[in-house]
Amino acid sequence: MKVLLHIGQSKTGTSAIQAFLTLNRMSLQEAGVLYPAVKVGGMTIDLGAHNAVADSLVGMSRFPHLNADQYFSQFFKEAQRIDAKLLILSAEHFFGGEPRIWAVASDEEYFRLYRQKLERLATHLKGHDVNLLVYLRPQLDWLASAACHTVRIDRLISDCPIYQNDRQFFELMKPLLRYSVLLDIWTDVVQPSTFTVVPYAKNTLYEGSSISDFLRHTGLEKMHFPFANVDIQVNRSLTREYLEVKKILNRSPRSKNAERVIIRCLERLSEKSLESTRYGFSEDIRRDLESVVATENTRLNERYRTDNLSFVARGPEQDHEQKPLSEEDMIRAMATFKREYSRPRYRLLSLNYASRAFLRVYGKPVHGALHRMKISYLKMWYRNDQPFGS
Repeated sequence: MKVLLHIGQSKTGTSAIQAFLTLNRMSLQEAGVLYPAVKVGGMTIDLGAHNAVADSLVGMSRFPHLNADQYFSQFFKEAQRIDAKLLILSAEHFFGGEPRIWAVASDEEYFRLYRQKLERLATHLKGHDVNLLVYLRPQLDWLASAACHTVRIDRLISDCPIYQNDRQFFELMKPLLRYSVLLDIWTDVVQPSTFTVVPYAKNTLYEGSSISDFLRHTGLEKMHFPFANVDIQVNRSLTREYLEVKKILNRSPRSKNAERVIIRCLERLSEKSLESTRYGFSEDIRRDLESVVATENTRLNERYRTDNLSFVARGPEQDHEQKPLSEEDMIRAMATFKREYSRPRYRLLSLNYASRAFLRVYGKPVHGALHRMKISYLKMWYRNDQPFGS
């Protein structure tokens, strides 16, 4: 059957696309398109994204704790049962994820392990008509966004801080900026029927929307969808001053439950802040990055360019220097955080997160039921009288 892998990249509207596909799963299914959930103990669990599937290719187990054989067996059996003409899988961890760049000893090891992951993926897709879609953000833009995201969740994904400073983070992430090398591995190993590579910039997306652009590239733009007529807001960003607060907090180890509470507190404060969420690197890092990726982008434009859009190292938003935060700004932001974090609501939130973590492991049916209730609530929130695509 025809399989579409939407492989990322992270920070290119993927979460909004995945939420849209999840909310509109039944409409897609009626049109012969399967965006699969999974069943565990007879309970259907909406994955949202298929990152757990991508991680299972390297033996990593995360909720709902199935292995790669189980995932793909379920997906293709369900596709056959409903006579689907198209199976869509979407995960940033196909293009990124494992191997983790901070866990390998060299660039060569990273690319070797990356190829191994795709070789395992190819075995599960053998005999099917595989098509790939990826959005690539300008390297400087992606690195800035990745730095913010890493600082925000650092203590959730590693016992030791991954981000230490801008220069160290740039040096660490260099292999991930070699887009043409990564795409060539995909082409060589998976051998897709089509490989659509789209330069990601908001002003060049179809109708200015990651969802609309995705639907156009997948041939689904003429469908009518009952949920969400605008890009769904999924991920929250920290504003500049609270990102700097988080850098300081990341110096101290803590439990994952406490980390989640702190993140939510900083997100709440950022919602009220007048500061920007844009993150800017110094000019010397910008110059070094552009030098590193110059050959990469020439190769990208020669081999993967589509729609007359060019791959560039930086977008317009990264062209301007930002005024640095003052010491007074930082003292004020830290004091505001400590005052907010001491409120009783965050003790209750800690209990909430701890309960959910317990249910993920020891009460999967209950956790699955709660997750479905959340999806039902989101459907009520995003339902529109005029369906998307009308």
